[in-house]
Formats: sequence, structure tokens, C-alpha cells
Amino acid sequence: MTASEPDSRGADGAITVELSIDDVELADRIREMLMLDPGIHIAAAGGFAADMRITDGVVDLGAGIPVLVLSAGLDALDALQAGAAAVLSEDMGGAALGSAVRAVAHGLTVFTGDMRDQLLGHSDLHGLAQAEDEFAAVELTEREMQVLALLAEGASNKSIARSLAITPHTAKFHVASIVAKLGATGRTEAVAKAMRMGLLMI
Repeated sequence: MTASEPDSRGADGAITVELSIDDVELADRIREMLMLDPGIHIAAAGGFAADMRITDGVVDLGAGIPVLVLSAGLDALDALQAGAAAVLSEDMGGAALGSAVRAVAHGLTVFTGDMRDQLLGHSDLHGLAQAEDEFAAVELTEREMQVLALLAEGASNKSIARSLAITPHTAKFHVASIVAKLGATGRTEAVAKAMRMGLLMI
């Protein structure tokens, strides 16, 4: 089930959010919190294209928009590796949700302190040193950093091209270069490695 409300987005710069939440009770709670925020509108089917999606399920990058995942126990790393721009607990409050929506809309990756600890685990000094060596060995151009930030949002090559005013072919070239420089097998692993190296910051 997809929860949605009428979309009244105008020229006020509000962030338009699409809700794709299977849990009816959770969908109602999230909708109520978002409707209290004048800077956020909820997209209606057939209305304005959404700026981002909020879901409690599997990350779907098909729409080419950032995805915020609400997790009751989903592994944060799995969600981020799947392309989520943010992972939050299902029981977060309205203020935290609004802040996360705005952060994602500005190209940031968001997760809670508990999830940060989960991501970091119990890294030993060897692991930290290895990450520092990887970071030192990677040099991305300014344009590649811009593309990397968009990849972290789950943007497709076409979306990257539109955002940076370049051709889809050029966007594909930059993505391939980033994947190669990071020694990744694909764009998802490239984003995960970039986060571990500190190339992508909250």
C-alpha cells in the first residue's frame, strides 16, 4: 500500500515527499508529522514529482529520487548499500523526521547515532589504518565528488546529467571513473566505500 495525500506544492520551495509505507499505522503517523511541517508537502499520485521518497521496505531506486528508509530492525549498512540516502528508526519524532527530510533534500546522508555505532562496529586500529591508507590512495576530481554525492542520493545517470547540466554519456563516464578509483564492483559498493573512507559526510 502506498500512503499519499493531496499535493499542494507551489512556488514556496517546499520539499515534496512521496510516502510508500506498507505499515498502515506507521504511514498514518508519518503523514501526520509531515503535515504539521509547513516546509514539507506530501505528493499525490499524478501530482507534482516528488523530491524524495519515504519507505519502510526495500530501497527502490527506480524513480531516481533519494529514499529515506524507516527501520524497525533493518541493518543500516544494508539499507545504505542498497542506495538509501537516510535510515531512521520508525519511532523517531517529528522534529528529527523534518530535519532528516531537509538534510536529504540538500544531498546529505542521514542516520542516527545508534546506527552510526552499528556501522562503525568495533573497528580495531588496523582497520582504521587500512581505511586511512585507502583514503590516501584515492583522489577524486571536483566533478567526481559532485557525481559521488548524487550517487549517494541514489540518482540515476540521467538524473546526475540533469543535475550537473552534462550529458548522460558524460555522467556514465564519471560514474565508471569513480567506481574504478574506489576499486568497487559497482555504484552501490562505491558509495559504501566512499562513506568508509570519509569521502561522503553527514
